[in-house]
Amino acid sequence: MLVAVVIVVGAAAWYFGSGGTATPSTVKQNSSLLDTKSQKNTVFGKAIDTGKATDCSERLRQIRMGIEQYKATGANEQNPPTLKDIGLGVNPDYFQCPVSNKPYTYDPATGTVHCPTHTNF
Repeated sequence: MLVAVVIVVGAAAWYFGSGGTATPSTVKQNSSLLDTKSQKNTVFGKAIDTGKATDCSERLRQIRMGIEQYKATGANEQNPPTLKDIGLGVNPDYFQCPVSNKPYTYDPATGTVHCPTHTNF
């Protein structure tokens, strides 16, 4: 569902970012839409960044729920020693920020997990 939202937002940003007349020739003429260095200055680039930040927030929410489930199923309600021990069955890249690719910081003593890039998550 998150991927579908990102695609719809991206398509709308592409359409409205070009004045409502987005065609392949318009995109070729407007090189700022194709320049990856200035991508954050375009509506489309901002939409991608917002989608990645939303993905990071959702990953952290699911990891925190996994930590709570790990504690609830354990006999002594201890936090998992590492994030990989919570048993989500996901790729190891899931435990890092999709924006910066920095691993999430996890404190097994308190059971808290944070993103090094997004301090408000």
